[in-house]
Amino acid sequence: MWAIKIKKKGYKDKMKNWKRIIKKLTYNMIMFVLGAISGGLILLLFIFIFVNSSAYVTIPEVKGESKDTAIKALKEIGLIPLIQGVGNKVLYTEPSAGKRVKKGRHIFVQLGKIEPLKVPDLIGVPLQVAEQFLTSYSLNYKIIKIYNSDEKIETVIDMDPKPGTIVNKNDTILLKIASSEVNK
Repeated sequence: MWAIKIKKKGYKDKMKNWKRIIKKLTYNMIMFVLGAISGGLILLLFIFIFVNSSAYVTIPEVKGESKDTAIKALKEIGLIPLIQGVGNKVLYTEPSAGKRVKKGRHIFVQLGKIEPLKVPDLIGVPLQVAEQFLTSYSLNYKIIKIYNSDEKIETVIDMDPKPGTIVNKNDTILLKIASSEVNK
């Protein structure tokens, strides 16, 4: 009969198997890391080419314009207006006018009712208070001192245009001030 010899694995054979397993694991790990790096680079290249290829535009100034005019202006340059608020006049946009953004970006347009600017009644008010008030509303003003011994010194005795008159931002309000001295 034929005899089959069965070898029992010794210490050296076991070590060879472990070395082979460790080599395979090391090789597989290196290939996995190289594959991940290559995939990441390809993804970055894809993002760089396709995502950043959009053109940039500057947001136009539409503050104070009508709702329809603002929408048309934003759409013409490739922006998407998102309307907020009630009214027919644009109060502001977000991002604000003058900023550069990618085409296709959403722009928030805040609407509201803009009341006409009226000349405040400052007659009898001290000059310092009247100046602070007009400055806070960004209204231009000019002071004329008028000699008047009957009125309290440094108070507004008259105005032009008269209180309640509608004015524009660039108009100048003339304040006539009671003074103990003549206009210099």
